[in-house]
Amino acid sequence: MRKFFLLFTCGIFFYACSESFEHDHKLAAKRAEEFARVAFVRQDFEKGYAMLSDSGKRYVPLEKFKEAVVKSHPRTYPTKITATDYEPMAGEKAIYIYLAGDNAGEQFFYTLTLNGTATTDYKVTRFSRGSVPFGSSSTKQPVSK
Repeated sequence: MRKFFLLFTCGIFFYACSESFEHDHKLAAKRAEEFARVAFVRQDFEKGYAMLSDSGKRYVPLEKFKEAVVKSHPRTYPTKITATDYEPMAGEKAIYIYLAGDNAGEQFFYTLTLNGTATTDYKVTRFSRGSVPFGSSSTKQPVSK
């Protein structure tokens, strides 16, 4: 019984010390769209790079960022882009935003990882482009505008 009480007390202490936060998927989607319009639609690589989170900039220098954007668009770039879905990372100050775009029949699908919370705002940390629409997940939800 003493061990149970000790474990229970430690669990309560750990839970009380954990930081709570909320995500705002609409704000995260807005930031993802802003980034995608700058980096992918307008191809303003310097401004797009400046919009990355500090951890994103530590992960990749400007020249590699430019190279990654260019390589992910071998034929053309989207002319319009929209956030379609989001997926919070459980227990993390990060959220996935899924975007779709098009240009004269070619479709574009992106997954952006944004760090932040509803109170701290969001910045893009990573992005990837897929050739098909996103897979399903039990925690993925449509972005409500």
